[in-house]
Amino acid sequence: MRHISIYLFLLLLLAGCSVDKSAEEFADSLDVEDGYISIAHLRTMYQYAPRTLDEELWIRGAVVSSDRGGNVVRMVAIEDATGGIGVLVDSEDIFTQLFPGDSVTLRCGGLTLGGVGGAVRIGGQPAGDDELSYLSEEDFYSRLIFEQHSGVLPEVHTLSLREISPRYIGCLVRIVGVQFVEEELGKRWCESEEPTTRYLTDNEGRTIGVRTQPRASFADHLLPMGSGSITALLDYFGSEYQLVPMDLMGTNLDNERF
Repeated sequence: MRHISIYLFLLLLLAGCSVDKSAEEFADSLDVEDGYISIAHLRTMYQYAPRTLDEELWIRGAVVSSDRGGNVVRMVAIEDATGGIGVLVDSEDIFTQLFPGDSVTLRCGGLTLGGVGGAVRIGGQPAGDDELSYLSEEDFYSRLIFEQHSGVLPEVHTLSLREISPRYIGCLVRIVGVQFVEEELGKRWCESEEPTTRYLTDNEGRTIGVRTQPRASFADHLLPMGSGSITALLDYFGSEYQLVPMDLMGTNLDNERF
């Protein structure tokens, strides 16, 4: 029986490792100052099960996403100096109110932390089998304080595939030194009524998925054939990192293939 118990414990440990709960590894501080906490701290509060926050907590950061291109769906990504998190909102035109680079504060008290495909999100209380639900537009905007419409695009973290880590989940990243794998050449970003994942690789054989929704404005465009860089939100789904581009403006794959 003892051996079985140890085996079950190890299985649970491995399952937990597939969830984005590693923020504590890079959180600079777990302090709470006047109700404000870092996004990395907020993510550590998720413990592999939905958690509704009964504390009156606030996060402050910059909007780093846009649903204008149709590939970021019903979500706003907010990033501070410690990391990023997606806020689930039942809206398909958030881009008319929020712009990349806007400085905002979000009241999190009463919201729920949950796992979506392996990444920590924040939204409404659980619904059905899901760990959390989408906030209504009214609830979301009532919790949001616009600090500044800066008009300046948010900072982009420039990384190689080797440098990707949990610290950057939910953040805007520029991945350099990549190209689509040979098997993807000649295909479109999305060729079905379901989201499609294409794969990029670097010159050492590492890979990362690129997720495209069928309603994305660039879904029927052919994949670029060269090498270079791509700018997108970094996400985590299943057991692997993936990129979610908002448009093709940050896709620069025009160099010769390596």
